[in-house]
Amino acid sequence: MAIEIPSSLVEFILLGPTDDRRQLQDSPILGDVWIAFATQPDACLDLLITPCMTLPAGQVAAAIEERLDRLAQRPTGADDPNIAYLQGIVATRLYFEELLRVVIPITKWWDDKRIKDERGEPIGHELLRYGPETEGGENTRRAVQTALQDAKRQFARNAPTAAVDNGQPRGELTPLDRYVVLAGLILWARGQTTSAKRTVRTPTEKVEEVLTKATVAAVAERLGALFQKISEDVKHKDVPSNPVAWQVSLNRTATPALIKSIPAVKADAARFLFKVDCSAITWAVIDSGIDGRHPAFVNCKSGEPRIKKCFDFRNFRKIVSLSNSRKEIRERNLKELLELNGLLIKQPGAGKKLDEALENDLGALAQDAKGRASIHWDLVEQFVEIDPKTKPDTYHGTHVAGILAASKDAAEKDVPAGKNTDIADGMCPNINLWDFRVLGPTMKDTEFAIIAVLQYIRYINDRDNYFSIHGANLSLSIPHDVRNFACGSTPICTECERLGNSGVIVVAAAGNHGYKSFETKEGAYEGYAAFSITDPGNADGVITVGATHRNWPHTYGVSFFSSRGPTGDGRLKPDLVAPGERIRAPLPNGLWGDLDGTSMAAPHVSGAAAMLLSRYSELIGQPLRVKRILCETATDLGRERTFQGHGMLDVLRAFQSI
Repeated sequence: MAIEIPSSLVEFILLGPTDDRRQLQDSPILGDVWIAFATQPDACLDLLITPCMTLPAGQVAAAIEERLDRLAQRPTGADDPNIAYLQGIVATRLYFEELLRVVIPITKWWDDKRIKDERGEPIGHELLRYGPETEGGENTRRAVQTALQDAKRQFARNAPTAAVDNGQPRGELTPLDRYVVLAGLILWARGQTTSAKRTVRTPTEKVEEVLTKATVAAVAERLGALFQKISEDVKHKDVPSNPVAWQVSLNRTATPALIKSIPAVKADAARFLFKVDCSAITWAVIDSGIDGRHPAFVNCKSGEPRIKKCFDFRNFRKIVSLSNSRKEIRERNLKELLELNGLLIKQPGAGKKLDEALENDLGALAQDAKGRASIHWDLVEQFVEIDPKTKPDTYHGTHVAGILAASKDAAEKDVPAGKNTDIADGMCPNINLWDFRVLGPTMKDTEFAIIAVLQYIRYINDRDNYFSIHGANLSLSIPHDVRNFACGSTPICTECERLGNSGVIVVAAAGNHGYKSFETKEGAYEGYAAFSITDPGNADGVITVGATHRNWPHTYGVSFFSSRGPTGDGRLKPDLVAPGERIRAPLPNGLWGDLDGTSMAAPHVSGAAAMLLSRYSELIGQPLRVKRILCETATDLGRERTFQGHGMLDVLRAFQSI
């Protein structure tokens, strides 16, 4: 196992000592990527690459694929890079050295470091001054020596065996020095094996091991080899080198973030008094999947299922991968795609399409990517649409959908006489659902998959020229790293804003990070955490929902686990709160049960928004107006605004305000 470089050492080298630290680093490699590669130096990581502002993502994807093919030699048996793109984002799996050689030289940041003569012609590069030649090698050794000495001084009291060479003068490090040194340290760690006998070690022990084993000569040697390769790469004039990429972040993973809760928000009263009928409204549940066999999701009168469509986007990368231009990879991906449970094109009675034709469709999608064309969603659909009755891998999506859409009358028809099931209606017992599956046991590719779903919903509404989908519920949580993106401007937040601007209401869970464990020098302690709203709840136009007690909200207030605001840039979040403790709703296999979390609070608000649209059709396509109505009519619980937002959801008052 490779040596692990802990985040404290990464931040020290990249940003400087704590008493004189830069708060931001200016390289295109964002902080979460540095830390992930430092933790796993020999890993192939899933990355998201943002194109330069005016360039299509397909152009960036094609440039990365060509550079990877021409410049880098992948180890035998290595993961496929699986390059894929959506509007405004490219996903790929790369090793650290590939990132440095393939992606960084086509970033705007790299282009800005070029040294030019009076006529503006490039004559050199600032980074190549660290090359293996005499002067460059000396620059590298000086930077590495200074960084390691400073680190030993900083961590000496925590890592007593990491000797400090006080005989060497202390120098200043430029931001570029720090970038180079950290890159070299990660490359060095990739070839090292930890000598630790215990699998669980403190960060201090990990720092001690790195500073004890890392030598100036060893790190400088790795950097010399890297810059020698980059210098050779630059000579390939036929390889794309124009600045097309802006920055690199991790493809982050998302985590899943009734009988008394519905009366608590007065949804039952509003439904009765205003004769609310949501049968013409359709909501997307972007989650782990809904059990379409559960009787609670059947139309009570007609017996028809209310889950109208179901899509599994967890393998989306294999569909739009540029690697599908190669026959052997295309055949392998097709085989895996056709193994998807419930795939509609494999169902009896479905129109059969030969494997050869499907393989050609994958190839066509890859060629579209190379040609910088937009995604042909009609070709994608056949690989992701599944039978709504396909059992999901986890229970979370079924429970979330049940809070929004469960029908008590339909469910009771399937219950043996005399059996006490303790079941109830959801917010909208006759609403229609589209089931989008993005969460699963492995949690791989989730941010990219969620962005794909959000773009697909926009495509569906544009294609049909009316709102086939009126709103979307995202009961999921992706922690936001403040050093990577401006709060509310991460790729998933940006895509939620686009969807909202198209007229679709987007509701998201605030997250369950309101109470956390913290590690300090004195040990661990637990406490409440402000500024803990997660993505996509940080998006300004999204309705972000915190949690409260299911039926005694005034007494117990905001749930201890519910993420607190404000956002990292000072905006009020959450927008409001709704019941999120011990909420009863359907579970797979016809069962019912209680779950907790802001994941359970969000569908209450989705249901309230859907009820407003069904009663007042003029609100369709006006998500900001719906958000304003729900927030302005919420009930003040007498808690801090950063805890409760505008207060607790009050559906009846929202109806009465119009």
